[in-house]
Amino acid sequence: MRAVKRVAFAVAGLALVAGVIVLRDTGGSDSSLPTAPPPPTKLKPFVADQVLVPGPQGRPGTPSNVVARSGHHRIQLTWTGDAPAYEVRSGERVKLVTRPGAQLNGLENDREQQVEIRAVDSFGQRSQPAHVKATPRADSASYTFADRFDAPDEPDLRRWRLSKRTDCARATSGDGEDHDRLVISSSCGTRAVTLRSRTPFVRDDGESRFVVETDAPGTGGELLLDLVPGPVSVQGEPVLPNAIRARVATDVTGNSVVELTPDGTAVKALPAALPGVTVRWELVLTAGGVQVVRDGDVVATSPFVPRWREATALVGVAALAGDRIRAGVDLIGYRTAKADAPPAVPTPQVRVDGPAGIGTRPIADVTAGQLRIAMIPSREGPPVGTVRLNGVEVPLRPAVEGTRWKPGAEYPAVADLPREAFTDTVDLRLVTGDRVQVTHTDVELTGPESPPQRQSGTPLVDARPSLADPVPEVLDASGQPIENGTAFQRGRVVLEVRVNALDAAVAGLAGFEVRIDGTHVATVPTTADGPAAAGRWRISLTTAAMSAGAHAIEVKAFSTDSEVHPETGYVPFLLKA
Repeated sequence: MRAVKRVAFAVAGLALVAGVIVLRDTGGSDSSLPTAPPPPTKLKPFVADQVLVPGPQGRPGTPSNVVARSGHHRIQLTWTGDAPAYEVRSGERVKLVTRPGAQLNGLENDREQQVEIRAVDSFGQRSQPAHVKATPRADSASYTFADRFDAPDEPDLRRWRLSKRTDCARATSGDGEDHDRLVISSSCGTRAVTLRSRTPFVRDDGESRFVVETDAPGTGGELLLDLVPGPVSVQGEPVLPNAIRARVATDVTGNSVVELTPDGTAVKALPAALPGVTVRWELVLTAGGVQVVRDGDVVATSPFVPRWREATALVGVAALAGDRIRAGVDLIGYRTAKADAPPAVPTPQVRVDGPAGIGTRPIADVTAGQLRIAMIPSREGPPVGTVRLNGVEVPLRPAVEGTRWKPGAEYPAVADLPREAFTDTVDLRLVTGDRVQVTHTDVELTGPESPPQRQSGTPLVDARPSLADPVPEVLDASGQPIENGTAFQRGRVVLEVRVNALDAAVAGLAGFEVRIDGTHVATVPTTADGPAAAGRWRISLTTAAMSAGAHAIEVKAFSTDSEVHPETGYVPFLLKA
């Protein structure tokens, strides 16, 4: 899963701000304003008086211990090395990554691929290549239900529904090299976007498995795998009674933890996440409890043995810090008792608190229907027990028995549709005097199977590599950090610039410029053999001629790709009188 940051700050009163500010150019434009020239993709070195910049040293060492693992339309690569970045090349494909691992997607099965991996230092110098060969292979494992999402227009709406609180997410076929996988993209922030299987998960008498292969969670994100004994569509907090949830969260540095509910215990530390690399997650239900399995390793266990036989399977992704996300899904499958999805009928639109019956048209041959709704109450009390659908009042019941009606917690419920609501638009009103927030609605209709329907469109978050943010820090003359907000004596200081990212692919770095209080003092190119992608540089500056008080350093990084926006970081500092 890729997390795409959207950060905006008002750069006012820099003297009062401690720490580093990173600004992202959103690419917005006003056609009435003059068009700015495109950003440079090649930089010339520049050094002002009293400024010392580093230069290239010896070339990095060749990556070692390369391992290639074949998958369905993909190859996973890992290796050993300590370079700030690596270049992975296969035929015409070239990818820059900042961790010792990568995945090549969209490959033809049974066709051998030759791959070269080079270490890349902070000035763009390349090592000698490490070579490896691998051949993608189709997954031959047996499932009672499986979807590999490799059709050109995913997902199949006879099998899946995407649930979201607002129109802030999509589930579509991937773009670019992700064309043979499902991509869930979202700007919904920390709320989970949920892919719901319409095929029930039915426990076998022996062992049952819920299998998901995905590159989620990416850095700063989480993956939720739920089995819920009831007709629910969203994944809220707390976990519903008698439901099973595996939650995997990865922080911005790539460290991951797993939580299993109910009564789960982590039994093995998770390895650091490799951005964009698919992992196989399994919820395994046995006679002795539940296990979470990661790529064949048991990482969490619980003694919980559910009494239910049938559940709704949900796969959710969310960002931990409000970022946009892009998650690739390669497989969702069951190894359970055989079950089938109900016939697919076109899904009506639900209007909350709309005028009853206006603009609705009947849907032919519908025999039954069910409303699924999620609500958040504002105060304690009995749950809302009645809902009005197209003007007809019908009872509302909890989707999962034992769910509490609790302020601030999402409460899922269901209602059977009256015949008057077998229409393309369903008008909904809660019959209550309390203030209740409706966070999600969807309708399932029963009737003759409709023609196949698939989701069209493109991901909200594209696959284009982005430029990593420059993070500047002011150090003292000995290279030690200066406490934020602390004024220091004029003289020599060290500016450390760090550029790093944990994206699946990083745009090439042409170099960066340094300005002090708006004055250009240095330009450092990073394209010795080709673009760098990450690194750390230390620049010696003098503040002897500067006035006492507040100052600011601006570092602006440029890409070798003209369509990638520059990234800017600021760091303020104070000089003593």
